[in-house]
Amino acid sequence: MWLSLAAVFTLVSPAFAEDMPAFVKQGDRFTLMVDGKPFFMMATQLHNSSAWPTQLDKAWPAALALSPNVIQAPVYWEQFEPRPGVYDTTNVDALIAKARATHVRLTLLWFGTWKNGEMHYVPEWMQADRKTYPRMLNERDEPVSVLSPNVRSNVEADKRAFAALMRHLKKVDGEQHTVIVVQVENEPGAIGSVRDFGAEAQSQFNGAVPQAVLDKLSLKPGTWREVFGPDADEAFGAWSTARYINEVAAAGKAVYPLPLYVNTWLRYKDKKYPGIDYPSGGATFNVFDIWRSVSPAIDFIGTDIYTSDAGEYRKVLDQYARADNPSWVSETGFDANTAPFLYYVLDRGGVGFSTFGIDNVATSEAHLAAAKAHGDNYTLLAPIQDLLGQALLDKRVKASVEEPGRGRQSLDFGAWQVDLSYGPPPWGELPAIVPNSKDGLGRALVIQLDEATYLISGVDVRFEFKRVTKDGLYGRLARVEEGAYDKGVWKPTRWLNGDETDYGINFRKDQKLLRVTLGTY
Repeated sequence: MWLSLAAVFTLVSPAFAEDMPAFVKQGDRFTLMVDGKPFFMMATQLHNSSAWPTQLDKAWPAALALSPNVIQAPVYWEQFEPRPGVYDTTNVDALIAKARATHVRLTLLWFGTWKNGEMHYVPEWMQADRKTYPRMLNERDEPVSVLSPNVRSNVEADKRAFAALMRHLKKVDGEQHTVIVVQVENEPGAIGSVRDFGAEAQSQFNGAVPQAVLDKLSLKPGTWREVFGPDADEAFGAWSTARYINEVAAAGKAVYPLPLYVNTWLRYKDKKYPGIDYPSGGATFNVFDIWRSVSPAIDFIGTDIYTSDAGEYRKVLDQYARADNPSWVSETGFDANTAPFLYYVLDRGGVGFSTFGIDNVATSEAHLAAAKAHGDNYTLLAPIQDLLGQALLDKRVKASVEEPGRGRQSLDFGAWQVDLSYGPPPWGELPAIVPNSKDGLGRALVIQLDEATYLISGVDVRFEFKRVTKDGLYGRLARVEEGAYDKGVWKPTRWLNGDETDYGINFRKDQKLLRVTLGTY
């Protein structure tokens, strides 16, 4: 019997009300709690300029076509605070109204001090006043297009605006909780300089590394240069950025404590130069511990992954799925080739997966293929989202993704092992070396319902259940049912047997659910 939620939850974020969305931890697993239940985000994100009321009627249907349970949309600081201390909630209110009318949840993305390593959405009245709101300076004493994270006037301005946003959300959404999560900033860090070389920043850089950083990394005291050597500039940039954003997040949570996260422009394997190849100061894997040492108000950190290479994708997820952070793909390319990677996140017990730019012009073959691939995933999982959320938290979900040269894979369920073969023939024995499927988009999902019952689905894959416990008993398929969940109740439409199960349970392109009951003899 699985433990009850009340017995095992440890709250990570404070709760505003009994059904307030919350980020929680159970053992070494994390989840979002929405309406009192574990919630896996199957999300899609609107384009940067699609969150205006005049654009929603065009953008929203494209997002809904994927059957998401969350739509992500930006809030623009320049629009939200057109004059100092004057707040325009028109865009936010339109997003909430549209989400309620179409029965989806909403994640708001605060485009504040940072957007893609620059200050694109900082209000014009701030950008024009460099004396009051200084920019970062590079090594040549030249300004770059980023507010200095080391100057109090900048962080105070962002804190006031973000707190105003959260105060408005509490007022208009504090009971309905249409908005379940807020992203603080967007791909923060600096393009144009490894760190700020302004006077205030230089004074901090020449000072001692804060104790919180030393404790997290088990380092001895000293200045940034003494402690981090040649990596000191990037380390200081990460600390400066993380501390700044933590203050902004804390100011918002003090008003309305929704779960908050930060997304990351990644440092890929061929990227070496902070401030050039990627924003310096963001939560890249090489400075992740520095980030977590000074960002307690940030519940989790997401990955913006734009690669269709399965091995690279898996490696990135493993860098961020840690004891202090869940797997969360905050953005991924809207491409059919990225659809299988949702299953990587499921296998890691993650909190969600999101595609970016759903509202492209839907005329190209690539767009239509991407919409079908991601839409098929979400459509399959939507009827079981409550079951899935709880099973992820209980570690009863395992998944697999086809990779080049890995035509055979296995999933371990204790007494039972699930052998997977990608690209299998329709029936009969498999060859000694299983080739990959034609397009390499195979994936497999297994949800353990109890010790003998499993819910499975896949694409271009064969499942074979094998009993591996050495107790003199042999395993068998007691029943294989094809069907669907209706309001949480499994309703079989037919039983599969004979030719359909003699050589494993085979899935092709059409995604469906099968309920497998195992027995022994």
